[in-house]
Amino acid sequence: MRIALAVLRRDRRSQVATVLVALGVMIAVSLVLWLVAAPNGLQARADRTAWREIMGGGQNGTISVAANRDSFDGKLIERFDVARLKPDTVPVAKGITKYPEAGEVLLSPALADLVRGTPAEKLGNRFPGTQIGLLGPEALKFPGELVAIVGQEKVANGYPAPGLQGGAGSYRDDYHGMLYLLTRVGLVVLVVPCLVLVASAARLTAAKRERRLAALRLAGASPRQVVVMTAVETAVGAVVGSVLGVLLAQPFSHITAMIPWEGGTWYPGDFVPSPAVVVAVAVLAPVLVIAAAIMGLRRVVNRPLAAEEKRKVRSWRLLMIAGAMGVFFLGITYAQATSGDSQFTVVLLGLGAVAFALVLAGPVMTAWVGRFFVGRWRKPSTLLAGRRLAGDPVAAFRGSAGVVIAVFTGSMALTMLPGLESQVPYRDGTWKTDAIVAEDVAHDVTPLRLQTSAPIVTMLNGTVSTGKDSDYGTYVIVGKCTDVAQVLNGLTCKPGPAVYSYSELNGDVFRSTGPHDVVTSKLPARYETRPFQSHGRISGVIDPELLPGIEGEVSMVGVPTTPDNRDAVHTALIGTLPGVRLIDGEQRELWGGTLMDDLQRATIIGLSIAAVLGGIGAGVAAAGSVIDRRRTFGALIAAGTPIRVLGHALRREVMLPVFAVTIAACGAGIVVGVGLLSLARGLVGRGEMPITPWVLAPVAVGMVVALVAALACGPVLRGISPRDYAAE
Repeated sequence: MRIALAVLRRDRRSQVATVLVALGVMIAVSLVLWLVAAPNGLQARADRTAWREIMGGGQNGTISVAANRDSFDGKLIERFDVARLKPDTVPVAKGITKYPEAGEVLLSPALADLVRGTPAEKLGNRFPGTQIGLLGPEALKFPGELVAIVGQEKVANGYPAPGLQGGAGSYRDDYHGMLYLLTRVGLVVLVVPCLVLVASAARLTAAKRERRLAALRLAGASPRQVVVMTAVETAVGAVVGSVLGVLLAQPFSHITAMIPWEGGTWYPGDFVPSPAVVVAVAVLAPVLVIAAAIMGLRRVVNRPLAAEEKRKVRSWRLLMIAGAMGVFFLGITYAQATSGDSQFTVVLLGLGAVAFALVLAGPVMTAWVGRFFVGRWRKPSTLLAGRRLAGDPVAAFRGSAGVVIAVFTGSMALTMLPGLESQVPYRDGTWKTDAIVAEDVAHDVTPLRLQTSAPIVTMLNGTVSTGKDSDYGTYVIVGKCTDVAQVLNGLTCKPGPAVYSYSELNGDVFRSTGPHDVVTSKLPARYETRPFQSHGRISGVIDPELLPGIEGEVSMVGVPTTPDNRDAVHTALIGTLPGVRLIDGEQRELWGGTLMDDLQRATIIGLSIAAVLGGIGAGVAAAGSVIDRRRTFGALIAAGTPIRVLGHALRREVMLPVFAVTIAACGAGIVVGVGLLSLARGLVGRGEMPITPWVLAPVAVGMVVALVAALACGPVLRGISPRDYAAE
């Protein structure tokens, strides 16, 4: 221990390496604590909003609840219409002051401020009644969330619920578990560059340390003494870095709380890992670093005379990529067939195995590249680089490992992002952009006509089939063509009753759908069919004159709007038809836009961290390779080799393996991205799987990062002189 501490006090290169190890461990610990805190934040949100899970009351429900999403001025509003079913006491969650009876309303603070500053006909009339209080932070998903609980006499479209009480919510419902999957993927692929950075820093003086320890072994030092020396040298930087990482995680969590997700930021205490997790990470990080340093001493301990021999690599390492891919897709199959907290475990193990396999296979490809250029060199710098790559591929590839993982991560993300974007629920084209449509209407629409001067289009939705139970039929709406054409896309009317359809209807029995009693009617034996170019889920429109017995039946209401009256019409629909679900293209665009912004933001943050870590690791490793070979470079300079030639050789050492291995990493990232996208399709719905040319962009970025890292060798190389050779 005294020898190890003496080396740290007197050897400047060992001091630099220790500082870099501390920085690497600090980054790794703070990053891991940040990522493992994400489930805590999600769970905190889920617990605060557990009262919104309205299902499960059955026939014994105390209240009826209709949950709908609303919007105003580019902001989403969560609305809950509630009505009593029984006179019993209604339990409420923390943050809800009391249950709002009919004619009473509870608003979140942000929504209350918005209502006060907006004309009532545009917003306030959507929440009729006396405001009896404000919702507290314990009942809100994020600061500034717009939430309203409106008491009604009756909610026709509600679901029975025992009350508005909270409990243990399921954060896996958050965007259907998407953030859970993203944070776990980030934990796997971002920790690897951290480990590469730590390893690169630890290897800054590896060659000199191995020679020193081999000499001590030959002088009589026991294996235990050599191991203790290495452990002490490594532990100083690792422990300091771990402590700094824990201290850095606290302010880092407050910065993270300002990153929006699902339309809002987080409360400061959301992103705080549990004390047990903090202790585990803080202890495990230096233990792993020390263990890795000790594992690297096998040759020094067992064969001190062979300490400077170059390690050979075997081609069997390439087979590990195929095996890791097999584990990954086995995990995809398992995740698609199961659910619960262990759903993604095998997937993440497979993902980590793929990243680890790429790092292990890198030296094999590096050796191949080196042998290729040794046999086909045209310049001395290319020959020097090729000799280095072929002679010591493990050391030559070490600096490229972080860049390779960054390219793998980038290709995976850019493969998934367009596919996820195609699944985001934007406007589907069924209704016109200026129309607002209320579905599941079970109310008298007469008051609505008194609330607005805009034209009111009443419709009845249902199916036309042969009447057999096995026939699902064609989805249609019944309404006067000239009226329906005001809100429905693709409909062109002509005089006289007719059926408007893209093809002949298969059957003549109409059956209504919706919250009201089922109404059936039969089409006449002969009727005219006119073309209808459907742009969405509605396949046909039937004039009501062709279906006797359905007069006055309404299940949908559509209103064409103008920019001037849109908010007023929206307010009138909600105020007079409480509990209905509004189909508003603007609202749907808002929700889809919020989701895509979140995904893009998470992707940019993750890729930026991976690129920065990979670049720093590559730069440290490149500089370390020069430090390790000071004697060799000093001899070459003494023999007359220009420093310019050595600089070219060093840049080729970094660039050539990066180019070769990043191509393979890009391919692996595309394959893994397609697999994760197939899993995400099960989480958010079906969609396309487009692969764009942008998936190749990480290769170019990786080359630029590697070039910048290679330039870090210049100052170190220029500091070497023939005197270094003489000193050695």
